[in-house]
Amino acid sequence: MLNIVIERNKKSYDYKVNPSEKGSFANNWKNNMQDWFVLYDEDAEIVRFRCQSVANYNWGDYATADTVEYGDTIREGYFKVKCFVEPRSFHGEIHGIIETKDVDGQWIGHDSMQTTADGFQNGRWLIHDTWSKKLGKDSNYAWSAGCLIMNSSDLASFNKVLHAYKVQPDEIIEGQIVEIE
Repeated sequence: MLNIVIERNKKSYDYKVNPSEKGSFANNWKNNMQDWFVLYDEDAEIVRFRCQSVANYNWGDYATADTVEYGDTIREGYFKVKCFVEPRSFHGEIHGIIETKDVDGQWIGHDSMQTTADGFQNGRWLIHDTWSKKLGKDSNYAWSAGCLIMNSSDLASFNKVLHAYKVQPDEIIEGQIVEIE
């Protein structure tokens, strides 16, 4: 059975070049892509890719965290992945992150979104790549508003493995985030 482990390096939370300045593309790139996205078949490691797992795109419209700037980051612990979800405007084949909480303690439901007390749906937690439509290639850094981000060739390789295992759209894979030094 396939499962995913995200090995989050604690230094990923230290993403600001200048901690006293506001969040921005120019400031929030330190310690980018320090985490590991690891796919297992039972206990056998199949593939391992660098990823960004801490919400470092958290200013302007993406400043939705409640307790800390990176509060939309998926918290340490268990989550599920709904495979091959609708990409909307994202590049390639993407996946939804479901049935978990963010660092702020807010629930991410079956549709990869949070629902506020008044019923408004907020955000979309996904696994996607760093592809930039504007650049026509991967961007220099992974910008996460709470998603798990990897470069486009790694996401394509991950998806190739899922297809080889005949994983279908909306099929669920268990995952876990562990924090390491």
